[in-house]
Amino acid sequence: MIVSLLACAVVAGLPGEAEGEAGYADYFARAEAMAAKGEDAAAIALYREAELYKGTPESAKRLGKAYEKVGDGAFATLYYRVALARAPEAADASVLAQQVGTFLGKAGSDGKGLVEVFAARAARITVQGREFPAGPVALFVAPGEYEVEAVFPSGKRTTRLRVKSGQVASINFEPLQPPLLAAEQGLPEAVLAKGVTNDEGPPANVVRIVSIIAMVAGVAAAAPGIALGVSSANDAAQARNTAISRAERQEFANQANAKAVPANALMIGGGVVLVGGVAGLIYSFVSPPK
Repeated sequence: MIVSLLACAVVAGLPGEAEGEAGYADYFARAEAMAAKGEDAAAIALYREAELYKGTPESAKRLGKAYEKVGDGAFATLYYRVALARAPEAADASVLAQQVGTFLGKAGSDGKGLVEVFAARAARITVQGREFPAGPVALFVAPGEYEVEAVFPSGKRTTRLRVKSGQVASINFEPLQPPLLAAEQGLPEAVLAKGVTNDEGPPANVVRIVSIIAMVAGVAAAAPGIALGVSSANDAAQARNTAISRAERQEFANQANAKAVPANALMIGGGVVLVGGVAGLIYSFVSPPK
């Protein structure tokens, strides 16, 4: 499911821009130092503190990498997706997309899907009885319906997520962006705690099916095109064979030209459809929140 991702921010006592930049820089630098020493668990804690001050594509990527190093593919996938959402045009976006696709593909082969829960202001988050002290939360689980509860100062907010194999089920209990929250500090807690979900699951499966069909069609078109191209090349070679008569060489030349036109059309058209299908398939696995 494609939903808006919310960078961690607290309305009460929300830091000013200068304070946020300073806090982010401090924790990010300390996290980098820990990561350089191979102390990934400590680096994760510090990167997450940095995210409380300011969420950036770089901090999300660093968190994804650190979680990947400690073997937590669920959180690695979540933060790589966050990084893609924050900077979809980044130079390394395709690399991150491939990483996400790899993790989700493996989860799908294991018969699992990804649950993502975003609730920056929540004091506690529970997913089907499993408690987490803070958000975001990410875990791979078997397909099925899961109850998700977030405890806010104003009370509890509960919803259900439908998880499908190899796909992402995501809930954001605080869909408003931090600048708007800062401007709307007069809003009641109940409004701020209200979340957004969609139990229908992500639409990525439709894109995936269409992409696979496109890939099959592309291969089906390109294959005979390649065969015709090879045959055309053989005829062209015979047309240059001086051991046969001029009439025979002309006949081979005519055959080569007749085969070359459909061969090029099939190979080019099939190639374009195949590339489009591959791109769609990658997107269906990633489907980063916007």
